[in-house]
This record gives sequence, structure tokens and C-alpha cells, in this order.
Amino acid sequence: MSSPAPATDDRPAADPSPLGLLETIRVLRAASAAMFDQLLLYTELVRVEWAEEKRRLLQMWLTGLFGFACLLSCMLFTGALVLAVAWDSPWRIPSAVLLVALYLTGFGLSWYRFHALAARSAQAFAATREELAADVELLRSRL
Repeated sequence: MSSPAPATDDRPAADPSPLGLLETIRVLRAASAAMFDQLLLYTELVRVEWAEEKRRLLQMWLTGLFGFACLLSCMLFTGALVLAVAWDSPWRIPSAVLLVALYLTGFGLSWYRFHALAARSAQAFAATREELAADVELLRSRL
């Protein structure tokens, strides 16, 4: 009677020799250098995106300030228009209406620009998030 053949496992056995350990250390050193380089690239990308975000926020602030100045002027000239209606002069009313329309137009333009800048806040650091997601996915596929 013959005995059944022992079941073999197709997985390679772990190499307990010092040579296998040295190979593992070499791979880890190479990977750590690559990860450090990638970290430096991430910090540079975050720095660039932060500068863009600061510029966007400054533009929003300046646009809001200009819009506030136009609104304040519009309110003042609306008051002047009401006074001009009570006064009897042929040129005061058209000029006051023109100034009110001018400041309202300035306010409307700044309001539109402010909303356009505020809508771009969702795009802040988009490139960094995409790079991190791609690297995480790459690491997951290799593990």
C-alpha cells in the first residue's frame, strides 16, 4: 500500500537568513527615501495652493469692501435724491438719479464678483486632495 503524498503549499517560505533580512532593509530604505521625496512634494503643493487661497480671500475682502463703499454711497445719494425732489431745480434730480444708478451698478458688480470668488472655495486644495487620494489608492493596490 502506498501512502498519500503530503499536501504542499505553493506559497514561498519566509527567508530567515540574514541575506533576506538585508534585502528587506534595503527595500525599506529605498521606499522611505521615496516617501520622504513625496512628502516634500506635498508640502510644496500645499504651499502653492495656500498662496492661491490667500490671494482669493484677499480679493474677496477687497471686493466686499468696494461693494460696501458703493452701497453706502448709494444710500447717501438716495437721501440726496429725496432732498433734491423737494428742491426746485431742473438739473439736481437727473444727476442724483445718475449717481444712484452708478453706485447701484458698482454694488451689483461687486456682489456678483464676491459670489463668484466664494463659489471657488470648494476648489481649494483640490490638487493636493487628488494627489493624496491617488497615492493612497496606489499604496492600497500594492499592499
